[in-house]
Amino acid sequence: MAENDIKSFDFDGFAKDLSGQAGQVIPADLKPQDKAFIIDIIYRFCKMAGEALTKEENSKLNADEAGLITQFIGEWIFHKSVDVTRANIDIKYREGILQKVAFTVFDIAKKAVEKQMPQEQLINLVEAQVKKCFAKTMDELKEKGILTEEVAKNALLQSNIDAMAQEQVQEEIEQESACISDEKMIKLASLAVLMKGFTSEKMKNILQKFEKPERDVLIKYLKLPDLEEKLDAKAMIRCFEEMKNTLPETVVVSNEKIFKKMCKIVKNSDKTKILNIIEKERPVVHDYVLSCYERRRKNIPPHIADVISKYLEENAS
Repeated sequence: MAENDIKSFDFDGFAKDLSGQAGQVIPADLKPQDKAFIIDIIYRFCKMAGEALTKEENSKLNADEAGLITQFIGEWIFHKSVDVTRANIDIKYREGILQKVAFTVFDIAKKAVEKQMPQEQLINLVEAQVKKCFAKTMDELKEKGILTEEVAKNALLQSNIDAMAQEQVQEEIEQESACISDEKMIKLASLAVLMKGFTSEKMKNILQKFEKPERDVLIKYLKLPDLEEKLDAKAMIRCFEEMKNTLPETVVVSNEKIFKKMCKIVKNSDKTKILNIIEKERPVVHDYVLSCYERRRKNIPPHIADVISKYLEENAS
């Protein structure tokens, strides 16, 4: 038997390893009986999934792929177990909820792995389907009168996976910031809050101006969704004022200069391509771009004209 053959997958040992690892990271605020429930259900569900995969006739999977699918199940059962526990859902209903989550992960992950979907896409797909499944299950239990509106809503607000991700990012920030002053850290965090409203291109341009480790810390801060809530408001406002005073004054480009630049782009491009680019844009964009063919400039604010011109330049090249 080949070493990576599906039949060589030790699903029982793998399930024990996953449940053992989960036991090491279960939040400290959970009660002993809740912790025991989580460890047990991860083991049982992962073992059942692994066994089903190895016994499937004419399986297209190998042992590594079976392990990946089983691991997805273990990780999501762990996170949702914590969520239903913190939402105070009666323990007698938890297994039914988690069974639906496990089946969803098994079905989606198995199909995606068989199609050789890139792992990043697979992670996003599974997460989206788990959230959808969990929300639907909460609605069903609410309709049956098993859960109150308050408990169901509280369950949907829980997200252990996001909490753990934030903790990990915070730990990474602390490790990477050892040689950065506290004042610089506050400035980087404040800048990250400001950057969250920027386009990805503008973010990229700003990040390129920083060297390690400041750039790495800034990237980590951008991953924290509630960053502004963790910062001292007065310190953040002070940093904003300092940034405002150090930034160069905005250079105002005349509308006429922008229009000439755009007309050059339009003139050097195929008209059909230009029309395809602006096909789904708003009427004001249509009129402004098409006016190049008639050499009659539309009067629109320079900053909007500049955005349209740059968009056309990027897509027409």
